[in-house]
Amino acid sequence: MITSAPISPFPQIMIQKNTAKKNWVILEIVRDFLHCYVQFMSIYEKYKKNTLKFEDLNKFINDKDPSLPLFNLKESCHILFRYQGEQSCRDEEKLLDLAVGSIFHEAMKIRENLYQLEVYRPRYMQILNRFETSKHERNLLLEFKKIGTRAERRLAESMAEAKRLFQDTLKQLADLLPAYKENTVLIRFLLRNKDLVQKAFGKRKGMEVIADIFPGGLGEAYEVVGRSYLKSEYYDIAAEFFRKALKYRSRDKSLKGLFLYAHGMDGYYRNSYKKSLQSFHQLLPVINGLKKDNGYLERVEEVCRKIGREFLEDKKRKLAYIAFQLADEIRKSLATG
Repeated sequence: MITSAPISPFPQIMIQKNTAKKNWVILEIVRDFLHCYVQFMSIYEKYKKNTLKFEDLNKFINDKDPSLPLFNLKESCHILFRYQGEQSCRDEEKLLDLAVGSIFHEAMKIRENLYQLEVYRPRYMQILNRFETSKHERNLLLEFKKIGTRAERRLAESMAEAKRLFQDTLKQLADLLPAYKENTVLIRFLLRNKDLVQKAFGKRKGMEVIADIFPGGLGEAYEVVGRSYLKSEYYDIAAEFFRKALKYRSRDKSLKGLFLYAHGMDGYYRNSYKKSLQSFHQLLPVINGLKKDNGYLERVEEVCRKIGREFLEDKKRKLAYIAFQLADEIRKSLATG
């Protein structure tokens, strides 16, 4: 069963005024919609093959289980795009809220009609086929049969409508994503869950959707996420995202510098001092591409001197000399501006 984390533990009012809270709710909306889209398309395929069971729907929508993605999706959209005031969101977001609400109600219709067909119909058909029923009992059973026929028709209609709504809303979501390019937690999620994005949009289209969020395409997307992890000092993850960004912008000296800085810092904190020094040494030719007002170069110098002292304590004088010499070169670069 696909479950969804409850709505972020933030008050359901004035979320729009708190950017961090709003960003998390938007992430939940995108995450839950993608999960719901993929799950519904699986349900639809089972319906077309006549293998759909009520149990399948119960894992998708249940008015008694708010942890399911579709319920949480509806609530998240209402909280962010409906209850925060008319002026707090764009028309495109209001449309998304209406679409999700409509999907939820169509899904409830599907659930109810499938329940009629799977649970009620076999029972009254069994009774109808008995010879001992009285006239008024048979009339009542014939009414149930009509209800079953209507349930079949309504199920088909709701299935088709829900599919159209999901497909149109997926396109609407793709068009809306560039408005959230400053939402780094969302971009992190999309890049770290490419499989989910590609399941929903298709393998090629999924990556295009992410690329279209930024003018610089996927290279910029990977860099933005790399910088966010670097700011949080997750050096290993930052280095990995910078590495991926370099596949699209291999000549970007600033990006190369960020990668080498993150890679070197990761080596330092893993006590892989040689690896760290190698990365910092490779940083020298592109050092001008690394901004000098963010403290990164000062940090590199500090780390090189610490590594040098560690090597001295271990009586590795040659390695200590290399570390100190590298620190001096960084210091010289800082002094010359």
